[in-house]
Amino acid sequence: MLDVDAVLAEPLVPAREAGRAIGYVGPDIPEDLLAVPGYAALHLPWRRPAKTPWADVWLEDAFPGWARTILEDWAAGRFDFLEAVIFSRGDDAAQRLYYYVCELQRQQQIGGPTPLVFDVARIPRASSVEWTARAVGLLAAELGLSDTDLVAGIAVANKRRESLRELDSDAALPGRYRERIARASLFVGTERLALDRVPRLADRTHFRGMVLLAGSAPPDDGLHLAVEAAGWTVAADVHPRNLARLGPPIEDGDEPPARRIARHVHEHSPGPRGFRDRGAAIVRVARELGVDAVVLWLFEEDEAFAWDVVGARRQLEQAGIPSLILARRRWDLSDAPGEDIARFLAELKP
Repeated sequence: MLDVDAVLAEPLVPAREAGRAIGYVGPDIPEDLLAVPGYAALHLPWRRPAKTPWADVWLEDAFPGWARTILEDWAAGRFDFLEAVIFSRGDDAAQRLYYYVCELQRQQQIGGPTPLVFDVARIPRASSVEWTARAVGLLAAELGLSDTDLVAGIAVANKRRESLRELDSDAALPGRYRERIARASLFVGTERLALDRVPRLADRTHFRGMVLLAGSAPPDDGLHLAVEAAGWTVAADVHPRNLARLGPPIEDGDEPPARRIARHVHEHSPGPRGFRDRGAAIVRVARELGVDAVVLWLFEEDEAFAWDVVGARRQLEQAGIPSLILARRRWDLSDAPGEDIARFLAELKP
């Protein structure tokens, strides 16, 4: 079993040691394809802090820092051991990075694994499910996967879903470890993580209050540590990389596995291009957990959630939930969001 902190320190090691391995970038990539036995799959890791002089030559300012560090490491050959990397069209930065990688390979500026793209459709109608099912089938074919492989992948992915959902509901799990486990599970399956070694809280009475962290996916546990430094704890996260990101298990059925996978992605994906009321989702989770405040953090380049900020703020005010909106912030947390969080929480009396 692998220690969570050890995986975060060297995220490429488990996949490198597995033999056959693939990578992916962005949300919406079906866990059921990534969980197929026979190879390892991991999200390409990002680094903070990191200088990216090579990537900065090619990428515009609109690319977030995580994408810049991935391209920098790609050019340096860090991902050469991977057979392929799947990019999601469910995230603007991920899909744009796909095209840049393709063009840079065409120009022989970089080498590395074969870039693939997963074209998920999220509009709430039947044709989107059909489109996504075709995309699942195409991606499976590119990876050489059969229907039997997909059924096996669904079984493994369902166990991961159940494991992460159980952790998400564990009130004794410290906030910072909620983030660390969620991040580590991007690099190795939860079945290989030593989750029994993760510390648990005897109770939460020594904390001044509980915070819900929402918005963009943070680069690491820096925001969680800032909340804890103020004497509070993060009770839950609502962002695309949280513990609940895989959704519920896929149920058995008579449909082909590609369609079952597509239906699940269409209904439960946490990607930013989903058609849902994010403000209402934040309020719902905040009420369910009885948190005392919400911190909504958005980095500058995350345009998808920016459209929901005004509505989310209004719904939180109507629900009587104190909130701190940290919009247009730096992805690497170099603009000291911890100071803003400390001031906000110091003024509250939960």
